[in-house]
Amino acid sequence: MKLRKILHPAVWLFVLFVSISAISVDRIKIHTESLTGLTSEGRRAGSEGAALAAQYIAGQLGEIGFQTQMQEFGGNRKNVIAKSGTAERYILLGAHYDGQGRGFPSASDNAAGVAVVLEVARELQAKNLPVSLVVAGFDDEEQGLNGSRYYTDHPIYPLQNAAAAIIFDTMGRSFIDLETFALFVLGTEYSKELAEIVRKRTRPEMVILGSDLIGPRSDFAPFAVKRVPYLFFSNATHKDYHGEGDTPDKIDYGRLAEQTSTIAEIVEDIARSSTSPAFLTQPIYPAGEGATLTQYMAHVESEYKDLPPAYRLMFADLKLRLQSDNSRDGLRVTTSALLAIATPSFSRFMLSLILAPYFEGLGKPAIAAASYEEAARWAPEGPTRRQLEERARSLRQ
Repeated sequence: MKLRKILHPAVWLFVLFVSISAISVDRIKIHTESLTGLTSEGRRAGSEGAALAAQYIAGQLGEIGFQTQMQEFGGNRKNVIAKSGTAERYILLGAHYDGQGRGFPSASDNAAGVAVVLEVARELQAKNLPVSLVVAGFDDEEQGLNGSRYYTDHPIYPLQNAAAAIIFDTMGRSFIDLETFALFVLGTEYSKELAEIVRKRTRPEMVILGSDLIGPRSDFAPFAVKRVPYLFFSNATHKDYHGEGDTPDKIDYGRLAEQTSTIAEIVEDIARSSTSPAFLTQPIYPAGEGATLTQYMAHVESEYKDLPPAYRLMFADLKLRLQSDNSRDGLRVTTSALLAIATPSFSRFMLSLILAPYFEGLGKPAIAAASYEEAARWAPEGPTRRQLEERARSLRQ
């Protein structure tokens, strides 16, 4: 009480807020920096660095009261699996900890995702939840979701007892490094119960989309195959995605901590829900996906000073198309266009295999030609580049 009298009221409120805020910016930063440290050697699956990362995760979970074990699946690869609680029913929190290898810090993808899992686990472990918590640090995601696939095929805790799988990947940086810092939430289309919980906790920065728009790109996919209700949280790809520039100093730890608090609230709501989530055979897609994607195309156009002609042509056509066509094909192609501009090193595959053929099929040769030309720009010298250039020339004749 004496402290309350001495401090100015505004200072007292600040001290009170800090004392009750369980999600720690500093801890998220420490976890991320520890996993991206030199001793982790890029955390490529099977490496000594990945093994050290697994030990770090197990140690952190052990400190907060989880019982941990390693699930080996060959080639010095291992999932870290930990449990807190005695209830058979559980919620799984998962993120892959492996990275791209030596010289690649893989901070956003996915050291920061692991940090979020550790902090959500810390926050909820002391909440006396009516369900248990299972934490999974998956190895070898980058080579084909191998850790999560192995776990769902050989679950240590029965999958039928999983109320939900909550998966995190590529956290802490904004999509394409835009000023808008969004939290993408996917998977609500497969559970009415999860959709309602997310709706009640929706924040302005949350973007809710169907997971089919990105395809099986992360560890949520094996759980979907096994019909486990899931949510996938991500801040999405950025200009250093899978690159040497994905460093811990570029993570926005303050915003990440805020979003982690929201996620912890959502997970607690799932745990305390009187109705256990059920997996829908027929997905119910979120409303407003077309408007959301249109808005993001506008963000890119306004913030990219030198947006390549292919994207200007594609975006103009897609924005007009989405006004009257909200088909899944149109939404998926729009998402592919946004992912292509977000990740130039992978763009030639999306441009040449998805986007250009799509516009060819629509009878839009100018857009298709520009897409092939943009793909050629990212292809190495050789037959592939020449084939792309020739395809573009043929469409312009």
